[in-house]
Formats: sequence, structure tokens, C-alpha cells
Amino acid sequence: MNRVTKRALLLSIGLGFGLSTTVPANAADKVTWTWSLYGPPRAATVTFEYLAKVAKEKSGGNFIINLRYNEQLGEAKDFLDGIKVDSFQGAFVAYSYAPAKTPLQGVLDMPFLPIPDLVAQAKVLDAYQAWKPVSDELSKWNAMHFMTLLLPQYEFMGTGKPPRNLEDWKGMRVRALGGLGEAMKLLGAVPTSVSAPEVYTALERGTFQAASFPFTYSFTAYKLHEVSKWYTVGMNLGIIHNSVVLSQTAWKALPDEYKKILEDARPEAYRLQREAYEEADKKSFPLFEKRKLEVIKVSPEMRDKLIATAGRPVWDQWVADTEKKGLPGKEALEKVIALTKQPTN
Repeated sequence: MNRVTKRALLLSIGLGFGLSTTVPANAADKVTWTWSLYGPPRAATVTFEYLAKVAKEKSGGNFIINLRYNEQLGEAKDFLDGIKVDSFQGAFVAYSYAPAKTPLQGVLDMPFLPIPDLVAQAKVLDAYQAWKPVSDELSKWNAMHFMTLLLPQYEFMGTGKPPRNLEDWKGMRVRALGGLGEAMKLLGAVPTSVSAPEVYTALERGTFQAASFPFTYSFTAYKLHEVSKWYTVGMNLGIIHNSVVLSQTAWKALPDEYKKILEDARPEAYRLQREAYEEADKKSFPLFEKRKLEVIKVSPEMRDKLIATAGRPVWDQWVADTEKKGLPGKEALEKVIALTKQPTN
């Protein structure tokens, strides 16, 4: 069975499941949802696991959310397609895997945005997703943003010659998506877009020499430390943002009591996510030390050069490209910057 046929089959099967959730139910009725995730269980999936747990417990077992890891229901770049036809009711969406589908999401993938921590990240990204042009863009896919998947700042881990100065990036093939990839291009690197589950094999085979991922948990979740020689600290490149995205059809059909269960769970889900990253760091660093990986520390002075060389120019180019498409690129960037200046308390 070829990939196209397989994908069509999965979507058609999922559509049958999806339609079963579109009929409004009483709170006592049983509702079963399926959420499609990419990658294995890890710190970033704590949110999904907690929401599924709370839904089951608070509903007395009547609201079940099944989690399907490792792209069991289709490729990560196609998750919005699955949401559109109710193949599944929720998904772990990385917008940069298919940027043309939701172009206004790209501003959140810009390098070196002034978002200082994970608490601010949730506030800024959730508020941006509530902006009408952005929510309307998702609506075209029968989709709605439920909450942000918090991610630590990206760093690099790689093989070959360590990048001890900016010149060392020239000619290096790197895995860097969205605006982060554009930033690396300005440093002379050659960025490539590869989904997270494919990175280990590509790095091992030398398809590229370095990969950017949220620091530190993703490096160990995908076992990159096993095939690497060095990693950076202090680069704070930015993030490739992800969301918990839900089917609008499924959400509208969900009893109000069940909606409230999920909505009330958000603050604790965010707290658990931050805690999971802290715990992951405690486990990751000993693994890095055991492998004797070289630590490439990026000084504040070097980071200032990075911002000047590969930060603001990427923002400006993104705005120009987005405006050419007839979309409010300038307004989108201004919206995000304004949100970063608002208090997080």
C-alpha cells in the first residue's frame, strides 16, 4: 500500500470515528476522542497526558481521550488535514512542518524574540492565537487553538567541527526550521527542514552536521546525544512553536461540563510542563557528561552579534514576505512584540 493510499485510508477510518463525536451528548454520555501526536512520550507530551487523565477522572470515566504517539495516524505535517475532516479530535501541531497552511503562525518562529521564560511564553503565544486573523486562519482547517505547548529555547547539538565562533557555522548543514532556519542561513549555514522523528537517522548518516531542538529534553528524547560530539549553551535561538489544536466540530459537540474540565485543567497543565522540563534537565546533563560532549558556550557578546546578524533581518524579511501575500505581517510582528512587553502576573 503506497503512502497516499495509506493516508487516505487512515483519514477515512478516522472520519468515521470523528463523526461519532459530532452529535451533542449529555454529560453522562460517553465521549471518546483521539489525539494525534508526533514523537514518543516526553516532557513536551506531559500536557496531553495530563489533560487525558483529568478528562477521564473528572467525568467518571465518561470522557476518554486516547493518545496516539509517533505519527500513528499520519505524518505530522498533515495533522491539520486530519483535523479538518475530523479524522481525530486533537493534535500536537508544529506549524512549521507545513508553513503554507497557516502563514501567520510563522511570526512565532522568529529567532531571538524577547520572550524571557516559559510563563511569559504561554501568555504571549496564547494571546496571539486569540487574535482574530490568526484564529480565522486556523478555522479554515476546522481547527482551534486550545493551549500552547511550552518549549525551552532551542540550542544545537551536532557532529564534526564544533562552532566555537560565528565563522564556524559557514557551510555547515543544520536542521533548523522556520525563522530559525532563516537566521542560520544568514550565518552562512545551510538549513534543512526535517521532522523531529527523522533527525536521529539523518544526523547519524551525516545528512546534516547539527540539529536545533528545545534544550535539553529533546536531545535526550530523540537520543541525539548518542551520535553527537558537542552542544551549544546560551545561544537561545528561539523556538519552533507548537499548539494543542482541537477540532472545532468536536469541541462544539462536547458537553459544557466536559469543556469546563479541559479549560480548568490548563493552569496545572502549564505548571506540570514547566516542571517536566526542569526534571528533564536533571537527567540530561549527566548523559551529556557521560558521553563527554563538548560544551560550546555562547557568550553574551557573541549572542549580541547573532541578534544583529541573524535576528532583526529575519523579522524584517518575514514581514515583507507576508505582506506580499496580502496578510498583516507587520501588524502580526507588532502584536507579538507588544504582548512581550505586557506583565505576566
